[in-house]
Parts: sequence; C-alpha cells; structure tokens
Amino acid sequence: MQRTHRVVAEVAVGTGPEAVAVDAKARRAYVACSRANAVVAVDLDSCATLWRADVGREPIPVILDLPARRLFTADARSDTVTVLDARSGERLARIDVGEGAYPAGLGHDPVLRRVFCGNTAAGTITAIDADRLTVVGTVPAEVGAGSIAVDSRRGRGYCANFLAGSLTVFDTAALRPLDRIAVGEGPCKAVVNPVTDHLYVAGSLHSKVLRLSLETGELLDELAVEQAPVGICCSPDGSRLYVCNRGAGTVSALEAGSGLETHRILVGNGPGDCAIDAVTGRLLVSNAGSDTLTLVDSPWLPGPEAPAAHPAEGRALPAFALPDARTGAVRTSREWAEKKYVINFFASW
Repeated sequence: MQRTHRVVAEVAVGTGPEAVAVDAKARRAYVACSRANAVVAVDLDSCATLWRADVGREPIPVILDLPARRLFTADARSDTVTVLDARSGERLARIDVGEGAYPAGLGHDPVLRRVFCGNTAAGTITAIDADRLTVVGTVPAEVGAGSIAVDSRRGRGYCANFLAGSLTVFDTAALRPLDRIAVGEGPCKAVVNPVTDHLYVAGSLHSKVLRLSLETGELLDELAVEQAPVGICCSPDGSRLYVCNRGAGTVSALEAGSGLETHRILVGNGPGDCAIDAVTGRLLVSNAGSDTLTLVDSPWLPGPEAPAAHPAEGRALPAFALPDARTGAVRTSREWAEKKYVINFFASW
C-alpha cells in the first residue's frame, strides 16, 4: 500500500530549534530554540506563535509535565534547568545542576513526579522533584550523559551516554544505577514505546536506530535510516516510529513492530526532534538548521493506489475514419497528423 503525507505549515520560531513538546488538548506546541535562548509557544490550529520566554543559555531539550502544565528546559551553557508555566511562559524556577555540568538531556516520570537531567560533561543524572522544583538526588552515569527515557511500569530510567557509547540503566525511585548496556558510538536519543515494550536508541554516528527489549535489555536489532539520526518519537498507539535524520533533512517513518521504513518525509534543514499531535495526528518537527517548526499531516495514513495504465497509453494513435456529422464526408485521422487538436466525444441515449 502506497503511503502519503502533506506538509501543512512551516512556522518560523527562532534560531536553532532543537526540540518540541506537544499539549494536544490545549492545542499548543512548545519549541526550545537553542541559539535564541528561548522557548516559543505555537498554536497548533492557527500555526501562529503565542509567546516567547527567555530561559538559560542553549536550551537543547524541552519536556512538558502535563499534570502541572509546566515546561522544563536543560540549559547546557548555563548549567541550569529552567521551569516555565506552559500557559503563560512565566518563569517559575531556575534549578542549578552543577558548575560545568553541561546539561543536554531530559527525562520525565509523571508517576513518580520526577524530572531527570542528563549532564553531559559531568557524566551524571540530576533528579528533580517536579512539584517542589528541587534537586532530590544524583545518579552516576558516564561521559556524554544526555537523553533519558523512562519505563514507568518497571521504575527504570535509561540515560544515553553519547561519548561513552552506552546506556546507564537506573532505578528512578531509589536513584541508583542498575546496569550498563553498550550500544556503540554516538547514542543521541532514547525513547520508550510502552505498547511494543521496546526501547529505541538513535545511533547518530552510524545512521541506525537500535531496538532493545525493555524486559531483558537485550539488543533485538538495528534499523537502518538516513544520515545522522538524532531525534525519535512514537505515535500514540505505538504502531509507528518517526526518526529525525539531521544530516539528510528528512524524517524516516518506520513500522514499530517490523522496523520497516514505509517512507521518508522531507522537512527543513537539520531536524533535531519530533512529536505527535494526538488530536489531529500531525507530526511536528523542529528544524535546527532552518529555524522552523514543520507540521506534517497524517504521514502514516494509506494513500490512494496508483491507477492502472490503459493498454493504449504511450502507443501511437490508431488510424480511424468517421463521417462528418454536418456534411457526411468521410474524415480520417491522417488529416490531423502532427497537429494539435481537441476531440469532443458526445453520446446521447
């Protein structure tokens, strides 16, 4: 079955948009603009910007804590996590994660009410109380700690250590490391799919997405995509996976179960991450190289089947002769050879 998609809008949001979070019910998207040191709110229906809020320097990820309607950014060059009111953009807190930590990744456990920050230079994970907005502990990881995925059902977190080529598995309640999983160079983003019970890891240096079992931690397979995959999201029903190929300016659409790439979506330059609007099914992509947010309409829906070609298509016009309706004289197709003409077929019954 052929698949199709349609780009709905390209919204200018500011310099270096690296990440996007969606509140489908409130009809808003939130974009972290790393070079503008800001978060921008976008109306999902009108595609208009609603507000812009200053945060720390170089906000790379942004996550939405839906129960409290709060936004969290990890501000890499300020060594802070900034907290905003998602409704107004008002700054609620700025949380220090340690001098020289370079926080570049975030994870969220809405059940435990915790936000986890991956500190790239420090090789640690900072745990933050999502309600009190205070640091509650630190977990040792490895150099390059960044993106964090949370398996709330098992109480486990997975921190992608970009430089160490590994995942740090940790207990999200006790805040202690449980395991180390080697995944090769350059793991950039980790995402949990609770429907398939899989963990997906974007291997940006080898243009692959690794699929692991959440139950055992076993590497199941490697899914080939285009150049430098850095961002991933899953569809709400868990059936599809979308991978941002930073080096190619595309998003690969994969079947989550088989890993089969069904098609590729051309977006802006340097796509950093993506998210799904669960109400409309639209895919949102933050393009760090184009300073835009791309909205794509229903990229996983089946498209129309290509119509079958007629047997006469592409062949020379057959010779024919017909009487002229006005004069009765016989006219042949040879009279119009190598000429432009219009034939009007009319039938009456």
